[in-house]
Amino acid sequence: MVQRPSAARKLLLQSSQVMFDSGRPLMRRVLPDNPDEILQWEHYPEKDVVNGPLKSRHFYHCHPPEEREEGEHGHFHLFVDRAAIPAGIVPLVTGAPIGENIPEVVHIAALSIAPSGLPTGWFTVNRWVTDEWLYPAKAIAAILPDVDFRGNNGDAEVNRWLTAMVSLYRPLICELLQARDELLREKDLTGNDRAVEITSAARIDLTEMFDG
Repeated sequence: MVQRPSAARKLLLQSSQVMFDSGRPLMRRVLPDNPDEILQWEHYPEKDVVNGPLKSRHFYHCHPPEEREEGEHGHFHLFVDRAAIPAGIVPLVTGAPIGENIPEVVHIAALSIAPSGLPTGWFTVNRWVTDEWLYPAKAIAAILPDVDFRGNNGDAEVNRWLTAMVSLYRPLICELLQARDELLREKDLTGNDRAVEITSAARIDLTEMFDG
């Protein structure tokens, strides 16, 4: 886990430097080298990356161009296992039964990435988008300090980079989750209204994290 902002900034710089020095930046580690082989909606990696005691999980994918936010190439979806939420906390909406051996997950947030490979924003989604167990913002905020994607699965530097990003932007993620809950209370208590997809969003400028 990376709980202090100073430690998160250090981790982010270290992982970014390793990727730069190796000649393999973030997106070359996530996507096929040949752009023609990048498929819309495909998970990268195919089986997702799952590590750590919370079973922190991530994958990257791209929507069709007409469905992307301005300046976005694609985004990472970030999760923890439902068991990471303490027992006794009641979900706002339970996950839908989607088949055997399908993990029960809680969506933390999604991180938009520009074609350049730079992060451009965070956003949250309605329950139906990810088939998650939708827990209150307060419950997710409580476990965010322990979210850690590092481990034996996936690319080590991508895992370190994402772990640092969640730690650096934890206050913003908490705000977005709270805004998500408020919007759903107003517009969709079921979590299944296909007209309600993006539930909160915020643009980011990574350089601001290193000013001063």
